[in-house]
Amino acid sequence: MSAENEKPTGITRRRFLKGAAIGAAGIASAGLLAGCGQEEPKTQTPEAGKEGEASFEVPPEPIPDSEIKKTVTADVIVIGAGTGGMIAAISAAEAGARTILLEKGTQFTKGAMWMAAIDSSLQKKLGIKIDKDEAVEEICRYGGHLVDERLVRLWADKSGEFMDWFMPIVEAAGYETMLETDLKVGFYKSYPVGHVVIKPPKQAIGHLGEYGSPLYMPVLENKAKGMGVDIRYNSPAVQLERNNKGRVTGVITGSPSNYTKFVAKKGIILCTGGYARNEEMINKWCPTARYAGSSIAPAGNTGDGIKMALWVGADVDPIQAMMVFNRGLIGKDGKLGAPWNGAYLRTGSQPFLCVNVRGERFVNEDLPYDYACNAAVMQPEHVWWQVWDENWRDDITRFHTTICSRIVPHPQAPPRDGLDYVAQEFDKFIKQGLIITANTIDELARKMGVPAETFKATVARYNELAKKGKDEDFGKIAFRLSTLEKPPFYAAKLSAALLCNITGLRINTKMQVLDKETNPIPGLYAAGNDSGSFFAYSYPQMFGGLALGRTATFARLAGQYAAAEKA
Repeated sequence: MSAENEKPTGITRRRFLKGAAIGAAGIASAGLLAGCGQEEPKTQTPEAGKEGEASFEVPPEPIPDSEIKKTVTADVIVIGAGTGGMIAAISAAEAGARTILLEKGTQFTKGAMWMAAIDSSLQKKLGIKIDKDEAVEEICRYGGHLVDERLVRLWADKSGEFMDWFMPIVEAAGYETMLETDLKVGFYKSYPVGHVVIKPPKQAIGHLGEYGSPLYMPVLENKAKGMGVDIRYNSPAVQLERNNKGRVTGVITGSPSNYTKFVAKKGIILCTGGYARNEEMINKWCPTARYAGSSIAPAGNTGDGIKMALWVGADVDPIQAMMVFNRGLIGKDGKLGAPWNGAYLRTGSQPFLCVNVRGERFVNEDLPYDYACNAAVMQPEHVWWQVWDENWRDDITRFHTTICSRIVPHPQAPPRDGLDYVAQEFDKFIKQGLIITANTIDELARKMGVPAETFKATVARYNELAKKGKDEDFGKIAFRLSTLEKPPFYAAKLSAALLCNITGLRINTKMQVLDKETNPIPGLYAAGNDSGSFFAYSYPQMFGGLALGRTATFARLAGQYAAAEKA
């Protein structure tokens, strides 16, 4: 019997709860922003089931054939047209598979900029050699080894090969790929792995849209179309079908008035971007992400692929985690949590003095982004104030931060916005009331609403340490200390800014989605933020572009593996 003719297995609510329920018994139920434990439901909401499931955990009724208006068949079907989806579709088509790419939006999704790889031809040309064993163990350490080390090693072994496939594609379109190698070392070692697509000749100053995915995504789309990939925008996937032999055979898109069934002879690849814009999923799986007041996650990342996989019996990582930046600008009276209306302050990751709402310094400000957010979660109201003075241009230049927190252009880094652009943003946020200014420290404390005497003592102590060149209180390296002496003074109330989930569906080294017994679900693959098993508590931000590098490398493998299945 062909896959098209086999009926999908009916999945009852009871069967789902037994075979695909999500739990984290015995593993920290109260994590931090970048490493969140599962939250036991405290109350039963109207949409929750009898055992307290969230609505997304309860499978909908199967869509009957009578409501299907059209059926389309292909070898491989990819769901989601971001970086991962485009690469998976191209790779499947390269392998000879008739491929359809489905996307619920009106166009492809642009995302991150840096793409991490090891042993690319560009790195070899520059004489850069990275110890793979060290890199693998460091990535696993960030995740507390609650990861599949085989997947991490697979990325380390295959990412350079991927990059050497990718770079000629963008070069043929007139772009270049550069490697960021200017990485000053503090307490956290950085690795020169971040490849970035740029316009030639490299410009020292450039703004978002002039490097990275805004450049390469149209190139990938054109390549996919040239290879015969059938790209269908405005096609939201709503339900997978799994036949009575346990194989996922198709996906249904559209709405009740216009459903289309896409049948996959070989495999379906989920690349829908994860759930960073799904409030219910965040609240259930990663509750401390509610302490974020801002989000730059694409609006379409609502967990579609993960939910559909759950409904056919898939399992997810036992700990759910988010990637966050310490750049969520919320203003003095801003609120945390959805709908995440805060702005994005690019200088939030600069190591200026930070204080809590009591005016006290509480952390070494020179931390990886998510660690800084985690430290703030432990403070009253879960927010912090960043403060600086009119010497900020000199301070930022001396701080010399790297990768995406870099402000000042450098010849060994991709184009950056520059100090003048930051000044324009400051002016905008000051007019909006999101950044506070004052001519004295007393006035600044009053406008911030923090205890004046405590804050003044904190500033005086920080100035003293900066002049000594020795942070005796928190150990920040000397060149990242600064004084607050020259008016006007500035203050911004900050929280975490959400980027994406870094955990998701459990997969194996063939990118196959796993069930609760860690067995592969035939016909179902995942890559990018729909997939898990690679990260856990924290994102290794000292590997610039690791999230995108994993997405791209594994998407290519997923396309190849799905295309190789027997029809």
